[in-house]
Amino acid sequence: MKQYRAEIDGLRAIAVMAVIVYHADLTVFGFQLLPGGLLGVDIFFVISGYLIGRLVLDRSESFDLATFYERRARRLLPALYVVLAATLLAAWFLLMADQMRSLGVGAISVATFWSNIFFWRQGGYTAEANELQPLLHTWSLSLEEQFYLLFPPMVLLLRRFSHRAILPFFTAAFVASLALAIVATPRAPSASFYLLPTRAWELLAGVVLAKLELDGRRVAFSSGRWPVLGSERYWLRSASQTISNCIQDW
Repeated sequence: MKQYRAEIDGLRAIAVMAVIVYHADLTVFGFQLLPGGLLGVDIFFVISGYLIGRLVLDRSESFDLATFYERRARRLLPALYVVLAATLLAAWFLLMADQMRSLGVGAISVATFWSNIFFWRQGGYTAEANELQPLLHTWSLSLEEQFYLLFPPMVLLLRRFSHRAILPFFTAAFVASLALAIVATPRAPSASFYLLPTRAWELLAGVVLAKLELDGRRVAFSSGRWPVLGSERYWLRSASQTISNCIQDW
């Protein structure tokens, strides 16, 4: 039975509230409240990377790729297709013909998990063309699914050579993606916002944290003591407090 993780729910609550406040465009005495609220999306990506990292890395040789994707599809696809069907049905009565065509292409991109690329090509998150897209929020889901298609097979491939290569490889990938994001954001902000190469560092931050935690736990079990590195509650609560402080600063 899975253990309830209050600290993860706390991080999710912070992320949700930050994004909601940002999109509500609330102002206080003429100043926008939480203009950096999209930081909530970053928090979600780190959480997703941590959870998928725990799932894949902790099962070692017993991890089955087909079973993982089957469970992912059962969990995700029914709700996703209900949302798509309801959106298209409402759009049939509310949208003009040209808007309906655009929505149809967007719906196809959502169903096939490349909507982040589709909306990037539309001009950006705050572009006028995208502000009226009812499926715009699915871009992050598509990006996550692209990561999920790549990450588990890469772990299995690395394990065939050496378990010790896993942490250095994903740490290097994290650094490379972060460096690319730093370089690309001022030059191509829309691409940097939507695309996996410049977003992967956030998911990989969670993966690296999960790997460090799991390695710390194994050291603790083998030595009969629990090192600070292995205390996931300490690390996640510290992360929660740090992110909360960052949001307040924004």
